Amino acid sequence: MQPTQQVIHFYDINCQYGQNLHRWIDTNPLISILQVIHIQPGIGIWHVHGHCTECFTRYTLNFIPRVGNVDGEIMETLWSSLNIVSPSTCKMVTPH
Repeated sequence: MQPTQQVIHFYDINCQYGQNLHRWIDTNPLISILQVIHIQPGIGIWHVHGHCTECFTRYTLNFIPRVGNVDGEIMETLWSSLNIVSPSTCKMVTPH
C-alpha cells in the first residue's frame, strides 16, 4: 500500500482551472502525474471572496485539512505603496 501525497495548488481561478487540469495532463504525451499524488486545488482568501459561495466552501484555506494560511500574494501586499502612482494612470483614456 502506497501513501498518497497531497499537493496544494493555489490559483486565482482554480474553480475552473482545476476542473480541466487532469484532462489536459492525460491528453499530453509528455507529462504525467503519479497515481500517489492528489492535487488539491485552492484559492487564496483575497480572491475567493469574489467567487460564488460554493467556491468559498470548496477552495478556501479555512476548509482544506492540514493547510495553513498564507500572507496574500505579492501584488496585493504592494498595493498600498503603489497607490502613490495611481493618479498618473487615471487620466489615460482614448483621447490622450
